[in-house]
Amino acid sequence: MKTIVIGLGNTVLSDDGVGVFVARRLRGRLGSSVDIVEAELAGMDLMEMMKDHSRAVIIDSIKLDGEEPGTVFRLRHDDLKITPRLASCHDIDLGTALALGSRLGFHMPDEVVIYAVQAEDTLTLNEGCLETVESIIPALVDEIAGMLAGTPAEKISIDLIQRKNKDA
Repeated sequence: MKTIVIGLGNTVLSDDGVGVFVARRLRGRLGSSVDIVEAELAGMDLMEMMKDHSRAVIIDSIKLDGEEPGTVFRLRHDDLKITPRLASCHDIDLGTALALGSRLGFHMPDEVVIYAVQAEDTLTLNEGCLETVESIIPALVDEIAGMLAGTPAEKISIDLIQRKNKDA
């Protein structure tokens, strides 16, 4: 199974860079066993990155009302339509990118897992995450590396849909 890990974010906008920072640590840990990409864009660019892969893991920041910074949510591509780079008014969302890739005849991933880290600040110029978000990166790297290797580590992520159903 060919796997790609895509770390999304801007590393000079505080917590917005968390996806890139996690991807960099995974690269050091996983080496060449998976394709690891850092990106600031999404939509059509994600389609191009994901084609010819059976599995995709996307790591990005997210800002949800009422959530604590550093909380990690685990999503499927159809659980959440909007994050800063997974969709915009000038681009297409992740689900549309997957469907379009398939319609164009590309082999698109059968499995897409998104790790969305609740950010505290994604607007302040700062090369690195703030302390709360930075502190969860090692455990998130462990969780993702374990999932990819088939040797699960302690899970820090929360299934967002289960969380919503529990709160309802």
